[in-house]
Order: sequence, then C-alpha cells, then structure tokens
Amino acid sequence: MTIRTGIAANHVDFLNQLETALCSDGHAWGLHRAGTGTGTGTGTLTGADGASGGYRGGSASVAESFNITALDADRFKVVGTVGGELGVAQVGQPFESDRLRFRINAGSTPFVAGDRFTLNTSPPWTLVRRYGCRSGSFRTTNLADPTSVFDNRTDTWGSRNAADLPAHATIEMIGSSSVKALTLGIGDSGARGPAAFELQRSDDGTAWSRVQAWTGQAWPTAKMRRTYPITGSPPTALFWRVVVTATAGADSLEVNDVSFHIDLNADFELEDRAQWIVQAPGLDGQKAIFIGAELYEDAARAAYNLNWYGFRSHNPLRGVRTQINHSGVRGFPLRNGPFAYWLAINGQRVVIVARVGSVYLSAYLGFLNAYEPPSIHEYPLAIGACGSVEMLTPDATDPHFRCFFDPGRYGLVVNYPDNVWRSHANRYASGSSDYGDIETPGKVYPGAMSTWGDRAFLRENLDGTSPVLPLVLSSTSPRHTLGEFDGCGWTTGFSTASESRIDHDGVAWMAFQNAFRTTPDNYFALKLD
Repeated sequence: MTIRTGIAANHVDFLNQLETALCSDGHAWGLHRAGTGTGTGTGTLTGADGASGGYRGGSASVAESFNITALDADRFKVVGTVGGELGVAQVGQPFESDRLRFRINAGSTPFVAGDRFTLNTSPPWTLVRRYGCRSGSFRTTNLADPTSVFDNRTDTWGSRNAADLPAHATIEMIGSSSVKALTLGIGDSGARGPAAFELQRSDDGTAWSRVQAWTGQAWPTAKMRRTYPITGSPPTALFWRVVVTATAGADSLEVNDVSFHIDLNADFELEDRAQWIVQAPGLDGQKAIFIGAELYEDAARAAYNLNWYGFRSHNPLRGVRTQINHSGVRGFPLRNGPFAYWLAINGQRVVIVARVGSVYLSAYLGFLNAYEPPSIHEYPLAIGACGSVEMLTPDATDPHFRCFFDPGRYGLVVNYPDNVWRSHANRYASGSSDYGDIETPGKVYPGAMSTWGDRAFLRENLDGTSPVLPLVLSSTSPRHTLGEFDGCGWTTGFSTASESRIDHDGVAWMAFQNAFRTTPDNYFALKLD
C-alpha cells in the first residue's frame, strides 16, 4: 500500500503533508507475488526509492488492477486492466507513470519469464473543505479589546479613537477561500459605528487589494448588526480584512462583531476554528467516505491537536461538528514542534502513527474490512484515535489515553449496519488504575480477550518470530462481529520494540506501542506490504 514517512515541523505542517499524501496521487494496495524469483527472501517490489510499501499510484490513478510480469531476469511488462500496457520496468530502476510508481529489486534467486507481481490502485482522495483560523492568534485587529471583535457577542466590543483610524480586523486561514458576505456590528451608540470601510484580500498578508467598499453607512440602533453581500465572485485568498476609515460622527469607533461568510446559509464563519474535510473514494473508486478534522490549539496547555470526525454524508452548509449523524470527536494530540510520522493509505482508509518524544500515537480513519457485504453493512466507517476530548496532550498518562487498536472507553467509534455509531473499548480507568472494560459491548480482539491481563502472556512464535493476528471488532449488544482493521494486526512486545520490522508470511510489518506503554501486551503491527 502507499506508505509515507516523514518529519512534520508541527501539527499544521503534518496536516499539510497528510493532505498532500492523500489527495495529490492515487494509492496502491494488495501486492501479491508469484513465480520462481518472487518468493520469500528473493525479488521484491517496493517504492520507487526502495522503501518497503512505498509503491503508490499517480495523479491519474483509477480503480484498476495491474499485472507486472517478467519478460526475463531484468525486465517486467506493466499492464493495467483499464489503462492497458504502461511500459516495461527495468529491475533495479524506478518505474514512473501517472498511474503507478514502484521499483523491482533483484533477489538471491534471479527472475525468470512469467514471474509476476499483482497489485491494485485507487484514485486520489478529494479535498472537500479547508477553512478557518488555527487559533485566536490568527484573528488580529488594532482595536482595543481585540477578543470582543470576534466573539459574536453584542455586549462587548472593540474600540479605537477616530483620530487613530484606519482600524482593521484581519483573519489568516489555513486554506484559501472566497468571501461572499461581511457582517459588522456596533457598540452602544450608532454614532460610533463604521461609516466608511472596505473589504480587502491578500495572498501573503502583505500586499492587499480592495474587493468592495462602502460609504455613508448609518446605524440607527445601538448594538445592531448588518450583513453586506459581496458583489460578484471575488478570488479566493488566505488573508481577509475589513478596514474602517471613518465613524458615523463620534470621536470613537466601536465594533462588536466582524464575520466573514462563505455562505450566509452556513452555520459557520471563516474566522471560526479551522476545519478540514476529505473524501475517500473506496477501493473501487465508487465510494464517498467522509472524514473531517478540527484544529485545536491551547498554548497554555501545550495542546496542539487534530480532532477527528466521521460522517455518513457531507453538507457544505454545516460545520464539522454539526454534520448530520457524525461520529463525535476523537482526539489526536500532537505538538507545535517537529515529530516523525508514518502514513499507510489506500482508497478506503488512512492509518496514522506519530512519534512525539518517546510516545507513539496512532489513529485509524476509514472503512474496516467488513465481514458482511455492502448490501448489509454499507458504511463500515471507524474513527479511532486517543480519546474523546479535544484538549488532549501527548504527555498524558491517563489509563483512558490509549490508541485505536486497544482502545480506552472513549477512543474508538464504528458505524454499524443500522447506521448507529457505537463505542468500542477494551480498557477503562478507575482512578489511576487500568482495568479491562466489562461495560462497553464493543471490543477489539485479541486485546479484549481477557479483562484482567492474561493477554500479557502471549509471546513469540516457537521459531522466535513475532505473531501477527487480525484485529477483530465485535460487539455483544447488538451481538455482531463487524470485521477487521485493514492493514493492522495485533503483535506481542516480547523481543519487539517500536519501529521494529516483522516479516510474517512473506509480508513486512512494523510494530508500534500503545502511546506511552511498553509492556508486551501493548503493541500493534502496521502492514507495509
């Protein structure tokens, strides 16, 4: 599958890199090998840079299967079921096309004609929404009491002496957007309202251009608000501001609200908290799987988080947290500084692992491999991270602070065949103690096979290799076995550390611990193909 690794400068840079990984290229998955020279320990198919699992699609990828067949020891013909023949791949050299990218590496047994690799691709994910401001630091003004300008309250306002005009209120968003309307509110005197002002846009926060101007505005009622539609369709921009140059007669300007609208019917505004939504195409390219996030920043708590949501459908007029039948928030704490990450992507899900200091945080966002057909379980979406509050920090040691593969009581929810979101929890907290959860019907096995810790005695295989077992989701109420996490397995921490490679049945996996825990029963394996 598409495996990406890297270093993010901070949580926002990670979101940018995640978006690029999901949406710029298609994704490859389901690698199989057949033939004399493609057995275990011999020839391999990897990413173009030689990394395990790094093979991937391209910008023109569609839902398609590929046969990559040896012509001789040094050449393979690449044929897709949709695109036909793409060319010949040379062993040891990157193969690059706009539909598929990989490299075939020679092994100890030479390839022979007829040796074959097969794999599949799916289209890129689609960016649906990227709006809003990271935090209050990205909403700025030269009015006194600046928080009152953006708090949507009528009983507080920012002010500035008329002699010190112009005044401005500015937003910097995480993504470019157009503004379709502007709302202004005033304080307790109409004479202190803005009489002349203009809307401006900028791509860099330095060079500004006028979008529309208003003059001669009167405010007959104290604390009133007025919305001004924008004429035409102004270009998108990262930065927007309103600049006030005159009051309605008084020697002081008072503004109790500035709001920038992408749609007057939307229940959110562009100065609100940043929100991001993508749509996954499914393995067949025909699905619409919606996953969203809000950015949360609190410098005083050192909380810099991506808080995840899942939706059955997407309404462009609703914010992330007001979409119909959403999953509720699953918190994923990161930091405002560098950290390493791993991404495993295909058309139906992304698995995220982030290493923040010595803590390994993981999230599963997307479809399960459901045991039932789509006619019964149409939308098996799982949203799993580290908890259900938005203000988590990566240094937490709460017993509830766990990752999706062995979740605490609030870290994992799944959409069931009846379209109801239900929690899955293996562990719960009682004070500072960590116990097996016996109240939540939904579980993840084999981690949930014992409420009191017998799973800690699962060890290596007799030959010294590490086991990899399916991570199965099941529930006792309703009594239902849903399916498995795609590309994830349970493994033991005996003789295994985080970032260790596991070779199991000819497939490469990588082991990661559950947050801060390093006891042997707190590991999972991520498939690298």
